[in-house]
Amino acid sequence: MNGYIGDRAMQALKDYDQAEVYVSDTTINTIYIDNSQISNIETKHDVGMMFRMNKDGRMGKAYLNLNGRDSEEECIRMADTVMRFSPVTEDIKPFAQPEQARIAMPDVFDRKIEEITPEVLRDLAKRLIGASAECNGSEVRIPRAQIRVSTTRSRTLNSNGVDIEHESTLLYGHFTSMCVRDHPGEGIEEFRSTHLDIEPERIGRSIAEKAYNAATCTEFKGHLKCPMVLTPGEGADMFFSVVGDAIDGENQKYGRSHWQNSVDQPVASEILNVVDDPTGTAPLAGRFDDEGVATQRRSIIENGVFKGFLRDTFCGDSTGNGLRRSSTEQQGVYARTPTIKPLNLRVSPGKYSLDQMIEQLDDAILVEKFAAPEAEGITGRFGLNVRCGHVIHKGEVVGVVNNALLMGNMYDCLQNIRMIGNDSTQGGVVNLPTICYDGTEIIGN
Repeated sequence: MNGYIGDRAMQALKDYDQAEVYVSDTTINTIYIDNSQISNIETKHDVGMMFRMNKDGRMGKAYLNLNGRDSEEECIRMADTVMRFSPVTEDIKPFAQPEQARIAMPDVFDRKIEEITPEVLRDLAKRLIGASAECNGSEVRIPRAQIRVSTTRSRTLNSNGVDIEHESTLLYGHFTSMCVRDHPGEGIEEFRSTHLDIEPERIGRSIAEKAYNAATCTEFKGHLKCPMVLTPGEGADMFFSVVGDAIDGENQKYGRSHWQNSVDQPVASEILNVVDDPTGTAPLAGRFDDEGVATQRRSIIENGVFKGFLRDTFCGDSTGNGLRRSSTEQQGVYARTPTIKPLNLRVSPGKYSLDQMIEQLDDAILVEKFAAPEAEGITGRFGLNVRCGHVIHKGEVVGVVNNALLMGNMYDCLQNIRMIGNDSTQGGVVNLPTICYDGTEIIGN
C-alpha cells in the first residue's frame, strides 16, 4: 500500500489541526448468471483515497480515484475547499491515537480468492446451475445470480501517528430462482464469506426447493396468535434491524436509541447472549477498524442484560467500530465515510436442532421468505408480508402458505424468546442460529 500514498499526502497531514488519509486497493472478479446461463465474467481494479481534516473548528473531506500522482494533490485540494466553506463546529472529537493491537489477526484472507481464475468461477456457476435445475419434478431456472470475489488492501494514516494496514478477501453471492409452473414461485438466497468455501450444490438445491415451496404454497386464511420461527437467512436481517439500531452510539448520542438508558438493564430474554467478536472469519473482522482504533471482543447482551453501545471517533471514546468496509461490496470502499458497524454480532447458539424446535411447538409459523425482512429500528414494530411460510401444528409442519401478514414488535420478541437453535450461520455482520420468538400474530385473507 505504500506506493499509493505519495509525499504530498503524507506532508499534508501536518497542515491541519487533525488530518487522516485512507487508501484502499481492491480487485473484484464477478461472474453473472442470467436465465440459467453464464452471461459474463468481469474484473475490476479500484484504487482510491479519502482525505479528512479539520482546522479552527471547520471540517472537510474529499475522495478520489487514484489514477495518477496528481490525484493525491487534487483530493487534498478538494477537501481543503470543502473545509474552508464548512460551518464552525465546536464539538470536534479527536481522531484515533496510535495503540497496540488487542487481538491476534483473524483469518480473513484467502489466497485462493486473490488468485482466482475465470475457470474456477465458471466451474462454481455451472455446478450451481446444475444443482438448481429441478425440484420434485418441476423445472427451476435462475433468472439472475452472481458470485463476486474481491481482495482489498487498505491503509489508514493520521496526524496523530496512526499507520495501520489491513488486508482481507470477500466472497459474496446473490441467487434467485423461479419454479416453472402455472403459479410460479421464487427463491432468494445470499452467501457471504472471507474464504472460497461456497457450496454451489447446496445453494442450488436450496434455492430450487425455496422456489418450489413458493410455487406450491396456498394463501393463509384466518387469524392466529402464535410464535414465529426465523432461520438464519431471514432472522439475521430482522435481528440486525433492531439490535444494530439500538446499540449504535450515534443513535445514543442523539437520543434515538430504543435502549437509550438501558445499560446494565434487562432488554431481552435471559437465554440471549450476544457479543461483538472481531476474532473470527466474519467479513468485517480485524485487529483495527478503518480509523485505526484497536478492536476487541465486547459483550453486547449478557443473559438478557444490555452491556453497552458501539462507537466511532465521531461519537468519542471509540470502541473500534468505525468502518468503511462492507460485508457485501468492497468496490469504492475509499469513498465511504466511517460509520458505526458491528464487526461480528454473534448470538450464542442454543441446544436445539430445527426439528427439535418444531416438535415442541403447538402452533407456529416458520418463515422461509419475507418480502422484506426488516423491523422499524426506533420502535421495533413490523408488519411483513410472508412470501413463504411453513405452518406448524402439534409438532409437525402441516402446510406451506403465502400472502399473509405477520405482525409484532421485535423489541418485545427479544424479551420473549422461547428457544434458540444450534445451527449458527454467518450472515454479513451477524452470526446467529434459528430463533423462536413469542408474541407475534399472523393474518390472512
